[in-house]
Amino acid sequence: MALIQPMFQAGVRPATSHWVQVSRPGERDTGFGKSQGSDSLRRLRTERSLGALLLGASLSGLGAGFCRSSSSKHRRARSPVYASQSDVEHGVSDQLVRYMGGNVVVRAVCATELVQKVVGQHQCSAMAGIALGRALMATTLLANGRDEGESLQLRIQGDGPIGSIIAEASSALTVRGMVGNPMAEASSVPELVGLGAGSTLRLTRTHPYWKRPYTGTIALKCGEIAEDVVQYLGMSEQTPASMGLSVEWDSEAGCVKQAEGWLVTLLPGWEEAEVAVVETNINTFDRMESSGLSRPHDICKHMMRELRGKFQAEQEPTFRCKCSKSRLATAVMMLGKSEVQKILLDKETIQAQCDWCGNPLTLTPEEVQQHLTSDEGQQEIATSSYTPRQLKLKEEELKAMPATGNADWS
Repeated sequence: MALIQPMFQAGVRPATSHWVQVSRPGERDTGFGKSQGSDSLRRLRTERSLGALLLGASLSGLGAGFCRSSSSKHRRARSPVYASQSDVEHGVSDQLVRYMGGNVVVRAVCATELVQKVVGQHQCSAMAGIALGRALMATTLLANGRDEGESLQLRIQGDGPIGSIIAEASSALTVRGMVGNPMAEASSVPELVGLGAGSTLRLTRTHPYWKRPYTGTIALKCGEIAEDVVQYLGMSEQTPASMGLSVEWDSEAGCVKQAEGWLVTLLPGWEEAEVAVVETNINTFDRMESSGLSRPHDICKHMMRELRGKFQAEQEPTFRCKCSKSRLATAVMMLGKSEVQKILLDKETIQAQCDWCGNPLTLTPEEVQQHLTSDEGQQEIATSSYTPRQLKLKEEELKAMPATGNADWS
């Protein structure tokens, strides 16, 4: 086991001091162990500044993603965007780029605007905001290069004050996220997340053409997002990786100042010489030179030094929420016959708030009646409000689904 002192991004104070650990072929990493089909499991971890993952909020009876509206409303932070000089000169906002050289793939992302927007929507405290930003960027990095139409959900569930953290990203890099308790405070990310006996990290991959989602779950090892994500990649996907996430908080302005991250993965057949080059480039990160391009390009070029890495792809991560009146109507149908009848008889206007973005949604009795008589509504009645994915499954496969529809429409 080789221990290498890590590097930290220039100008950003790390929350804690970490080490990079490398398992050589034939050695067993006591933190991860060997993965099946892999000669060794490599763990490079560098976690910079403060951070934690997105938490999932409770559903309060209206189905996934919605809660009853209250008198308080979410305020969106109007934070200025901070960018590097090269980014300003080239008119670059949020950006993710990918390079590949030999058996090494590097992804780097600058997501300041995305993180500022989501953190502002949830009115997060400093620590929760940094945690949310890290989760957003980790999920964005993992989603890049996936099959078209595929989406990922990263969920960290601990016993700390922030509760659970959820971040979602599609292969098109449309991203959203939320935390259970956005005002949670702690002195460190592991304390914020909480490392109880049942603390887990779960990554769920879905695709419209798949019969069912693919889900991998591991126990949290330390509560630091980058390290736990790298642990997941090694254990569940047999992918040696290194990840760095940096969210800088402006305490005076009370907002995110800068957010960036990178992910280095090794392809099957990687060689020790390539590993040595990657280690060197990581350890000299603070001496990275500017190429005159955007920050993500600079990070990738630095990581690719001596590997003859070539540019592969570029994407722009953007925020997009899936909430809509149609989804709210479907959630109302899941309440069952008696509740919907009561809404219609009392002429009650449904007011809800999206847990993901905080946007208020309203559904009038007339709109409920219209949905009830529509083809979609009749199908929901006939199937007791099964989810669309469940409806696609064959009858014998439906028996294996854990959460079948149970709305009472008798």
